[in-house]
Amino acid sequence: MSNERKKLFKKFEKEHYTILVPDMCPIHFDLLTHCLEKDGMHMVIVTPQGPAAKEEGLASIHNDACYPALITCGAFVDALKTGQYDLNKTAVIMSQTGGGCRASNYISLFRKAFEKEFPTVPVLSLNFSGLEKERSLPLTLRRSLEFLHCVVYGDFLMNLVNQSRPYYGEEKVNETLNCCLEYLHRQIGHQAFYQRKKNYRYLLSQFKPLEPPEKRKPRVGIVGEIFVKYSPYANNHLKDFLISQNTEVVEPSLSEFVLYCIYNLINDHTLYGMNRLLNGLYKKAYKIALKETRIAAKALEGTRFEPFEDFAEIVENAPEVISTGVKMGEGWLIPAEMVSFAKGDKVKNIVVVQPFGCLPNHIVGKGMIRPVKERYPEENIVPLDFDASSTQVNQENRLKLMLANLKD
Repeated sequence: MSNERKKLFKKFEKEHYTILVPDMCPIHFDLLTHCLEKDGMHMVIVTPQGPAAKEEGLASIHNDACYPALITCGAFVDALKTGQYDLNKTAVIMSQTGGGCRASNYISLFRKAFEKEFPTVPVLSLNFSGLEKERSLPLTLRRSLEFLHCVVYGDFLMNLVNQSRPYYGEEKVNETLNCCLEYLHRQIGHQAFYQRKKNYRYLLSQFKPLEPPEKRKPRVGIVGEIFVKYSPYANNHLKDFLISQNTEVVEPSLSEFVLYCIYNLINDHTLYGMNRLLNGLYKKAYKIALKETRIAAKALEGTRFEPFEDFAEIVENAPEVISTGVKMGEGWLIPAEMVSFAKGDKVKNIVVVQPFGCLPNHIVGKGMIRPVKERYPEENIVPLDFDASSTQVNQENRLKLMLANLKD
């Protein structure tokens, strides 16, 4: 780590800076921000409300930018304008994938948007790709392992919530979820955080009274671009609407995207001879992350809660319809998840979400529906586009057409 970066982040800790975080995965980001707060940073998750974030995004960056960039930038601008934050002691942070997605370049867009009104607010990066060397969050081995555990714990809780909420209601499920999050907050920074089996037993004990019934409601899977897939604000509360229509929502785990990114690095070596020096390290990271997801899946044995699809099986399903060399955006992962839903024979209805301006995900999402349907004609699949001007009513009407053909 460079001396400049050390000084910068020491300054944030010493001067009690507030670091704003975009709200993508509410459960996961709650845990991740608590990890950073244990290190002395004050993190605030910015959850947009109403149309302001979209309007500020349209005003702050050019309208050719993709929808996730527009919303995220707009949410930050709207928050900074509220007067709640000391602009001399506030920063914002964004993740960067380092791949072909324009998300790798959001940061330069944000800096340009902040130049006039918020010149004192630095834009920081969270990435594992070596980008933004002077302004990226230092990722030690300890912090990286903590982040991995936060992602898998977040997946575990998201899975329990999704399988409970259609049967027991939002209020009761959220009360249980908050109890579980508080339990994990107390563990972060201590050795107990790594006692996964014990912690999974505790989380399951809290959700035991909310176990789903044997006869389940029709299930609807959601796949697509990562931000729109998970962010309730970005997808106009898609999950809430589907639950209100008497269905059970199935979301892929965030771990799948993490494993997808690591797998692509290994695959680059296999297909193109790249990453020769680091390939062994990537394989080790993949093995560790995959093992963690399997520990979580094993914890659900003997319950009516069902685990996520094993990532190794998702990889095996991809070549049915697409090469694993296709890795722009969510690449081969989206069609592979659709095939996994179809082969699992439990998710017969799928919503494929794509944001405006994300050409790769239109190709591997909407564009791959036909080959998936050719192999699995019984699947009920609908693509759903999102942009700053799309109305929730129009999207719900399109979903109702899908729900009219709902398959149990």
